[in-house]
Amino acid sequence: MSPALRVEGVSKVYRIYDRPNDRLREMLTRGRWKRHREFWALKDIGFEIEAGTTTGIVGPNGSGKSTLLQIMTGTLDPTHGNVWHEGRIAALLELGAGFNSEFTGIENIFMNATLMGFSRSETQAHLPEIERFAEIGPFIHQTVKTYSSGMYVRLAFAIAASVEPDILIVDEALAVGDAVFQHRCLRRIKELQEHGRTVLFVSHDAAAVRALCTRAILLNAGRVIADGKPTDVLNRYQKVIMEREEAYDAETSASTSSADPVPSDESLAPLSYTYRHGDGSAEIVGAELTDAAHRRVEISETGEPLTARVIARFHRDVNEPVVGFLIRNRHGIHAYGTNTKEQQIEFGPVRRGEGLEVSFAFNCWLGVDHYSISFAIHGRDGQAYDWLDGALFFNVTSMTRTEGVANLDATATARRRPPNLLAAEQREERALNIKPEGVAHG
Repeated sequence: MSPALRVEGVSKVYRIYDRPNDRLREMLTRGRWKRHREFWALKDIGFEIEAGTTTGIVGPNGSGKSTLLQIMTGTLDPTHGNVWHEGRIAALLELGAGFNSEFTGIENIFMNATLMGFSRSETQAHLPEIERFAEIGPFIHQTVKTYSSGMYVRLAFAIAASVEPDILIVDEALAVGDAVFQHRCLRRIKELQEHGRTVLFVSHDAAAVRALCTRAILLNAGRVIADGKPTDVLNRYQKVIMEREEAYDAETSASTSSADPVPSDESLAPLSYTYRHGDGSAEIVGAELTDAAHRRVEISETGEPLTARVIARFHRDVNEPVVGFLIRNRHGIHAYGTNTKEQQIEFGPVRRGEGLEVSFAFNCWLGVDHYSISFAIHGRDGQAYDWLDGALFFNVTSMTRTEGVANLDATATARRRPPNLLAAEQREERALNIKPEGVAHG
C-alpha cells in the first residue's frame, strides 16, 4: 500500500530565554553572546503512514505530539527535516485553532473550507451537513468569541470531518464534547475509515486508540520510542507513565530481596504474562481461572460461572492495598473489570512478608471471542505495586450466535397481528388524538 504521509528526520528546537531583554542583547551582539538555552521539542522523528489506515499517536504531556501535528499540517516549520503528504489534510488541533473569534460560525466555515482548497459553491453544498453535525443551532450565526469550549470543538470537528479529507488529523478534540457528540465523532471516523481515508488520532484515551487504530506510535521527550500494534505500544506507554510517577514520588525503599518469602500455592500453574510493571511493593505470585468444579479453564461457554483467583505477597508495608482484575478481548477492548475497593473490601495495613489471596466470582456473559485477564495490586491513589497484563488467556464459545463483546442473554417473544386488529387499533388511536370542539386550550 502506498504511503499517504511521510515524516523524514523532523526536529524542532526552541530558544529559551531567562529574561525578556536577553533576546535583545543577543540580537545586538549578532549572536556572539548567547543568552539562550536550546529546547528540542522533537529530535529526528521519522515514519510513514500508509493510505487508508488509522494510526494513534500517544505520549505523556510535553512529549511533542502537538508540535509534530502542527508540522504535519504546515502550521509550524521544522528546524530540520521535512514532511510529505498525498491529498488534502483536514486537521482538528488545538481548541478553535484556525478560527477568527470576530467571525461568525458561518464565516469561519467558509474561511476554513477555503484554506482546505474548497470553492464557495462546494462549501455551500456541504453547509447543511456541517450545521446538522455541529448542532449548535442559531449560534452558528453568532461570533465565535461567544462560543463555549464545547461549541468550538463541535463546529471545528464538523468542518474537518464533513469535507471528506484524504487525511484527517484529530488532536484530543473528543475530550471536550459530551458523550453524545463523542459517539457521533467516533462513528464519523469509522465512516471515513470505511471510505479508505487516512486518520491520525491523538488521544490519552487508551480504549479509543485500541478501538480505532491498527497502529500506534509512542512519543516521549521528543523521540519515537515505540511503533507497532496498539496493545503493545499502550503497554509501553503505561510503563512510561508509571516511571514518571515513581520519579515524582522519589520513593527510596528497602530492597525486596530481604523480604521474607511467601511460598506460592503449589496448585497454581507457573505464572506467565505479556507485560509487567510496578514499584515492587507487592508481587503477584500466582493466578488462575477456574469453573464451578474448581477446574482450570481455557475454554468457557458463555454464561458459565467462573472464578479468577490471584495470590500476592508484599515486600513493603502498605496501607489499604487494592487488588483488581481486567478482562480484554483480542482487540484490547476492555470487556469488564473490578477491584476490591469497588467491592467494598478493605485490608487495612498490610505488613512486609504478608500475603493476600483474592477471588473474583462472575458469570461469564461475554461474546464469543478470545480474551486475556490482567491482574493488578495498587494503592488507593493508583500507584501500581505490581501489574500483570496477559496473565491468563481463555476463549468463550456459545451454542447460539451472538454479536459484540457482551452476551446480554436476550430472549425474544413474538405474535402475529391480524390486519383487522391493526386497523382497529389505528382508528382508536386517531380518535383519541381528536380534540373536542369548542374547548379552549391555554
